[in-house]
Amino acid sequence: MPQVPDLPDLSDDMIVAYRRVLTGESVAFDTPGLAELLATGLAIKNPYVSNDAYSPIEPRHPALKMIEQAHSHLEMLAAHLGALPGFLTALDGEFQASRLPNESIQHLKGRDVINDHIAREHAVARTEIISAQPGHRTPQDLAFSYDRDLGALRQGLTMRTLYHSSVRRVPTVGNWAKSMAAAGAEIRTLSSRFPRSVIFDRRVAFIPVYTEGGEPSTDEAVMISDAFVVAQITHAFYMFWERADPWFNGPRGEEKGLSTTPLQRAILRELCLGRTQAQAARNLGIGPAWINEQLSQLRKKLGLQTLNELIYWWPQSPDHAVPD
Repeated sequence: MPQVPDLPDLSDDMIVAYRRVLTGESVAFDTPGLAELLATGLAIKNPYVSNDAYSPIEPRHPALKMIEQAHSHLEMLAAHLGALPGFLTALDGEFQASRLPNESIQHLKGRDVINDHIAREHAVARTEIISAQPGHRTPQDLAFSYDRDLGALRQGLTMRTLYHSSVRRVPTVGNWAKSMAAAGAEIRTLSSRFPRSVIFDRRVAFIPVYTEGGEPSTDEAVMISDAFVVAQITHAFYMFWERADPWFNGPRGEEKGLSTTPLQRAILRELCLGRTQAQAARNLGIGPAWINEQLSQLRKKLGLQTLNELIYWWPQSPDHAVPD
């Protein structure tokens, strides 16, 4: 690693010494500030006059040498940065080969621990970042990841993010999606349920830990680096991705000949499984009020008065067979 030279402090002693040299005074060798002048090239000894005589040098002359030296260091640093990924990849291969089988699955506890591991993998990703985010991301989460995600895209990584369709109404997520899409990311939304996952380079994946009730924990995750398991998680992601709507093309809405939107069908499927509206809202990552609004719109469109009538209509409708 090249060592960047330090500039001397522009001290009062150095300025006073430079002024004395400029006026042609005799300056003793041990005069404070003189050594810094000589080292920087702002003064040179003039033995033709006397032992204490020094000639001043115009600052622009040593500046050229300093700039050339800085350029040389920049070139060495650029070469160092260019070789660094390959160097680390070679070492990572050695590290992965020496790991015990059970180290390929790590149980992470605590949001700070989880975020720290994700940040590390994000920093070393080189080709692809995939994430499925079924819940709402807070403005703090989006702000935290904004520069990091934008930096990855500018380095040439591909990025695919899957959200639930309900977040299209959230301005902070919409602003994030607009900025990321402009930088080359792909963002899609899906109205039905899908599992959370974050995958880097198809090499390591993060998935939630599920409670006994089947709900994902908010402060526990599993980090997986087993190639076969990561491939399975990636495959599952793309099964949902293929059914999702590109963010900036908008939701599919009502297909020809159907009465429902994908979101309305997802809600009805949840209710017909015996779940309450509150449970359906939680499973779909949307608010109960939004479910009420969707059901109300659908009842009005179909001319139905009650939820029971809607539930009775649903299994007999052509919409029921649509494979969202």
